[in-house]
Amino acid sequence: MGRAGLMLVIGVIVMRLVVTGGYGWFVQQRMMIPIAIAGVIILVFAAVELVGAYRQEGSDPEGARRSVGPTVGWLLAAPLLVLIAVAPTGLGATAARLSEPLSPTEELPPDDGLPEIDDSEGPVEMRVYEFLTRALWDDTASLTAKRVVLEGLVVNDPQITDGFRLTRFAVSCCAADGLPLQVGVHGVSESFDDDTWVRAVVVWRPPPEGGYRSADAPEVVEADVIEVEIVENPPNDPYETPF
Repeated sequence: MGRAGLMLVIGVIVMRLVVTGGYGWFVQQRMMIPIAIAGVIILVFAAVELVGAYRQEGSDPEGARRSVGPTVGWLLAAPLLVLIAVAPTGLGATAARLSEPLSPTEELPPDDGLPEIDDSEGPVEMRVYEFLTRALWDDTASLTAKRVVLEGLVVNDPQITDGFRLTRFAVSCCAADGLPLQVGVHGVSESFDDDTWVRAVVVWRPPPEGGYRSADAPEVVEADVIEVEIVENPPNDPYETPF
């Protein structure tokens, strides 16, 4: 009965993460189907175990009591209770400070070139990874004077006195291998706490020589802010998957 209860709780937690989208704080979005299948399998095994326990209780009550594990085994449920009570959170400012920023490597542009950025009808939504790639490696300077919308969390840095590092983590499979992608945002008139999720309209600040042409750390990529606002409900898919 105890095993069935633990499996039932685990299955419910897994399925809750799938339904609410909370699994996205731990793994890539493409893992939704495998996680859902795993949750269903756990629930099926829990049901089978529960039925077996009831049958044994009816036919052999003494044997059923002997098969119950030690009381200390229920301490295994403590982590599950934490998962139930605490909302999932992902990588944040602390992890960003402990990791070397990820710098996109040079890539050959497509045969027809990179798509132009048309901000005539308003700022253009862009992934942080693409912003960094264009800033570092695009010889055509396609970001110049273009208004771009970036979303990410705030990582304060004493070296940036008029802004922060807008950060998004890149993952190849899950949060365990996440590395921060960072853009130094300048010209911010108000202060934000670490881990605040923001949406910023920025314009790339080209380096004096006009281009990087080297795999410098992403923090050398800087931008001037036009507008920045707090996102009250951060997305359930906070990570980028450029790999």
